[in-house]
Amino acid sequence: MKFKTLFLKELREMLNVQTIMIMVLSVFVLSMAGQMLTSEMEESAETAMDVTVCDLDKTDLTEAVLTVMKANLGANGGKVKIVELKSEDYAAELDRLNVKSVLLIPEGFTENVENNEQAHVRFVQRMTSLAAFSNLTTGSDGALQCIDAAVKNVVYSAKVSSGKLSNKEVQFINEPVVLDETTVVNNKSQDISSSIVLSLCSAQNMIVPILMFVLIIYSSQMILNAVSSEKIDKTLETLLSSPISRLSVITAKMLAAAVVAALQAVVYMIGMHQMMNGIYDQAENAEDFTRAINELGLSMGAAQYVMVGVQMFLSILIALSISLILGVLAKDAKSAQTLTMPIMMMTIIPYMLTIFLDLKDLSPVVKYLVYAIPFTHAFTASGNAMFGSYGDYIGGAVYQLVFLVICLTVALRIFMSDRIFTMSIGGGRRRSKQSSDE
Repeated sequence: MKFKTLFLKELREMLNVQTIMIMVLSVFVLSMAGQMLTSEMEESAETAMDVTVCDLDKTDLTEAVLTVMKANLGANGGKVKIVELKSEDYAAELDRLNVKSVLLIPEGFTENVENNEQAHVRFVQRMTSLAAFSNLTTGSDGALQCIDAAVKNVVYSAKVSSGKLSNKEVQFINEPVVLDETTVVNNKSQDISSSIVLSLCSAQNMIVPILMFVLIIYSSQMILNAVSSEKIDKTLETLLSSPISRLSVITAKMLAAAVVAALQAVVYMIGMHQMMNGIYDQAENAEDFTRAINELGLSMGAAQYVMVGVQMFLSILIALSISLILGVLAKDAKSAQTLTMPIMMMTIIPYMLTIFLDLKDLSPVVKYLVYAIPFTHAFTASGNAMFGSYGDYIGGAVYQLVFLVICLTVALRIFMSDRIFTMSIGGGRRRSKQSSDE
């Protein structure tokens, strides 16, 4: 019976209303994030079979190939859009046509096919993000499979109707088309596959959010535990009653935690820079790939690292200011451990979404809800810096500054008043019980 009583007592203390509310909120938030990912995947799947084609050869054979492509894609819910390019400035042409990719059938395509020689086609794709799902709808593999199947269909029908196939013709039909790829970023283009660009930069796309997540959570726990432990041990009351201004106390705590966080941010940025250089050096054809990525502007220089570091620092300061407020709400050590959950939830949503999705492609309502989370802008900082989205970067930094000022104002008002000693979550029940006992 003693064990049962002790077990129930500990269970009641740990499984309180606060813990249950946080668990429910966690399930709700993660479910919403999952629904957003599912919705984006479904939308990507709907347009994954669409192909935009520019026929520069304009022969009967290419017309027949396009007809077969339309029939094959139409049977699977896709469609072929025929466009005309007016210049070889692919970045400008994609903007003019308002498309993310185009498959070019060059002049001489028919001549190569008729001579049983592999025909080259070019796939031009714009990259606007390194997110995993943002490039599903413009994949080069799907475009190659589509035109390859169409060419095989047309050529095989023509060859069979003319008689027996030669060995050369059989070899040609097995692989009639070769795909050359061009990747466009902003107003720059390079003859490199977007999948190679994505694979080389994917480590950066994964590491930066992880660093952001760890730094924000670590910093918030550091200051929250410091404040809550001082309040619980009554040392905070002694400190605030000393001949030191309360503004000096809160400034010292914030500044000390911010210096530690800033040092961590600098160290992690240097480490990430060294890691990315190592990845590029180990890649096959490293010099060519590094040159192409540099030409596209996807390699982070000193300015980009500074931009990412600034928003990382702002996010850490926001986390620290929120943690100051949450720390004074703790009534005991157990409640202090669960008070980091709001910050964790505000961090894990943008962390998950920015890895898989380009937030610019979300619906306006969902997009601005995600942007309302101050930590979102830290996770999008590297993408904004690399892809030249300076308006989004500046807007996010300004929003973070405003949010930081509001949080600091609230924290300062709490510290400057006596509410810092009486505020707590779940403390009302204890006080009412104590008053009734008296």
